[in-house]
Amino acid sequence: MENNPTSQALTLKEFAPIAEVTPFNDVTQEDERTKKRLQKAAKNYIRVGDNYYKIVYRPDKEGKPLKDYLKLNKGTLIDDHTHGIIKYISKFDDFCMVASHTNYKQVHNGFYNEYSELTHKPKEGDCNTILAVIKHVFGEHYFDFAIDYLQLLYTSPYQRLPILLLESQEKNTGKSTFANIIYKIFQDNAIKIGNNDLQSDFNSVWVKRLAIIVDETSLEKKGVTQMLKRFSTETGKVTVNEKNKAQSEVDFFGKFIFISNEEGKALFIERNDPRWAVFKVPTFAEKGIKDDPLIDDKLEAEIPAFLHFITQRTLKYKRESRMYFAPIVYQTAQLQLYYNNSISKTAQAIKKLIIDTFDLFPKEESMKFGISDIMDELKSELRNIERERVRFAIEKELNKAPQARTHYTLFSRKIAESSQDYLPLKNGQNKVHYIFSKFEAETWKSTNDIF
Repeated sequence: MENNPTSQALTLKEFAPIAEVTPFNDVTQEDERTKKRLQKAAKNYIRVGDNYYKIVYRPDKEGKPLKDYLKLNKGTLIDDHTHGIIKYISKFDDFCMVASHTNYKQVHNGFYNEYSELTHKPKEGDCNTILAVIKHVFGEHYFDFAIDYLQLLYTSPYQRLPILLLESQEKNTGKSTFANIIYKIFQDNAIKIGNNDLQSDFNSVWVKRLAIIVDETSLEKKGVTQMLKRFSTETGKVTVNEKNKAQSEVDFFGKFIFISNEEGKALFIERNDPRWAVFKVPTFAEKGIKDDPLIDDKLEAEIPAFLHFITQRTLKYKRESRMYFAPIVYQTAQLQLYYNNSISKTAQAIKKLIIDTFDLFPKEESMKFGISDIMDELKSELRNIERERVRFAIEKELNKAPQARTHYTLFSRKIAESSQDYLPLKNGQNKVHYIFSKFEAETWKSTNDIF
């Protein structure tokens, strides 16, 4: 039997059907299913340089998912998905940060763009709710400034813009609603943080964002303001500090938006600093506006139409400074309040002297004072008044330039208040002096100067 060729042939014939039990096509289909599963899983990962990252959506303090990159060991990837996933993961030379909303690209010359693409696309439609909120927050006079601001934020994200501060002691004003508009428009490229986040040594949570919204602002420390000033006008790279990681650098293009209930003292703002745009926001009740519980849904729905609106309109203002706008465009009484609070007692006393003197002599359009004149006028109010302190207050805090020696008429508040028959001596003075205008005094008076 063992040498029977017929028996051997039968044995081979018996094996033939066994080979056909597992068809080749079934193996191919199984491989194809595994391949698709790995390809799908691989979309959640990238390799940048020698490192692997998982693309995650980390909840912010309000629970909103923000795009982030979680560094992983290669071994962890293989444990989770088998070694086969490695060949399907996209590979890039390094990260880059290229902000664009109108011509977005995920990859630039082999570099992976960390800036997130917006899901909103401009579409013609109605955006009256958004426009109404903006008009309420900024008022009729500053409406075009606010629209230009948002238009530049969307179309020219690298353009430096003033730091916005919206404040009001009252609640239910709409300042947070405006912040939410920005937050919803720019999605992962916007972030809401608190005072502690801004003062922390670790800035990685916000330094790569376009819109940095700081809620319930109360940051009176001068050091914080200096940092904000530096970042707001930065045109180069800044250091990124992340906990338990090496420092890195990134091109900073963020815009700060502050929301506060601390009127006049939320931040330390130095006099005549052009970086700040401060607005006092009225309550809805003051404007006769009723609460709308569905406003967030309406705002979300109108974003495509609003983006269409701002991409089709022409900017009202031309670029006139490094912060784009001429400072006069956003000079408000609320900003003046900060300026007033930032000047010395000597400068405040000089301003009050000028206002009072113009009130006593309303027909005069301008007045001239020398340093010694002002010292004499204020010596009963300010103890140990010093010449250099007065000079600093006039020239540095009130921005007055000294005028050449010439004859002028001195109008004295001190004498006028003590004598009804006082007549200023015409051209009785002849010295270096400073010129103050009636318009200037009226401006100081109308912008809530408190002495």
